[in-house]
Amino acid sequence: MSKKQDVIILGAGAIGCSIAYHLAKKGIIPTIIDRESIGSRASGKAWAVVSFPPYILATAKYPDTYFGMPEGETVARWQDLYWSAYYRMAELALDIEEKGEIDIAFGNAPMTMVATSEGSETLYRQFMLDLNDNGYYEVEWLGSDDLKEIFPGINPKIRGGLSLPQLQVEPYKYTLGLAQAAEAMGAEIRHGDVVGFDTQGERVTAVKLASGANVEADDVVIAMGPWSGKASSLLGTEIPAHITMEECLRVKAPKGYPLHSLTGGVEIISRVDGDLILATAEVESKSHYFESKARQDFDTGLSEAIKTKNIEAAMELLPTLLENAELVEHRGDLLAYAPSPFYQKPVMGRIPGWENGYVATRFGGMGINMSVGVGQVMADLIADGEVSFQVKKMMECLRPV
Repeated sequence: MSKKQDVIILGAGAIGCSIAYHLAKKGIIPTIIDRESIGSRASGKAWAVVSFPPYILATAKYPDTYFGMPEGETVARWQDLYWSAYYRMAELALDIEEKGEIDIAFGNAPMTMVATSEGSETLYRQFMLDLNDNGYYEVEWLGSDDLKEIFPGINPKIRGGLSLPQLQVEPYKYTLGLAQAAEAMGAEIRHGDVVGFDTQGERVTAVKLASGANVEADDVVIAMGPWSGKASSLLGTEIPAHITMEECLRVKAPKGYPLHSLTGGVEIISRVDGDLILATAEVESKSHYFESKARQDFDTGLSEAIKTKNIEAAMELLPTLLENAELVEHRGDLLAYAPSPFYQKPVMGRIPGWENGYVATRFGGMGINMSVGVGQVMADLIADGEVSFQVKKMMECLRPV
């Protein structure tokens, strides 16, 4: 039986919709409020790959440094957010299709990290050994001849590559599917621009909308991506964030293109629907990557220079790729990361000073990757007032401060 509890979720991206879905699964009927529409911002334009979690650790040889964890904290505490999606996405896709009546284009396309030099080959082979030493045998080394068989037009300088499993969904359909599945279980979705809150003591009692409406609330969750800090500041706590613009190209793949993704200076993500996603991946350093894409002014203008760079990088890897391919879309949107020097540190939990105010944001380009785990953990916290023992340390690490 559904429980009457006015949980208001601000934000209709993958994170907000996943929280709504998991609350509805617990019998709590939430309301999603967004000033635009479901998945209209970054969630609907994402790369939407679910990486093999050990790959994230392998490519970050010192993950606590890469993920910007302060001294005494460890990224290991929140790796479960990655594993949740990797293990649950297939089952979730079926449930969304049944309840939300939408096919989210779930699929599995291996991803190969190509070696372009002797140094990168040595590094990637060491990655494979590190993974094997830790009990992960789902990876394999593809030699140059193996890659030429899969990609006849690949740059002959490619020496081989490390191939890993990688899952995927169609980002807009995934986000919409979560919302529709939640709606089928009783959730409400409404349009509204949040301008303030009514409060009593340490409780938020209502959400104020620009229309003049007040929406009563037993609990409020801010899951507005880059705009979360502006909303939380209305409750006296601004969540700091580094705002960036992430762009990619959507290309209609040439006939017969393999369902196999590549990364090597550029991400060429092969999708089950026949599209390719192109996005440059090579950067000088972590700080250069984030600072070069900074958009603290919330400007969403697309860059012709980045478009050109994506095309040139893809042509360097697969010189004949665009001869029979069609550029469909140049797209992008704003993402929120942690401020320098951390960057890769989400924030989720109760907002300081409020009994029933919550926030989940700063997932950067990992929003869909983490959305399954975040939705479950936040639903547990809101519905039960606590989280499982396994994730308590994670919540301490990622709590708003």
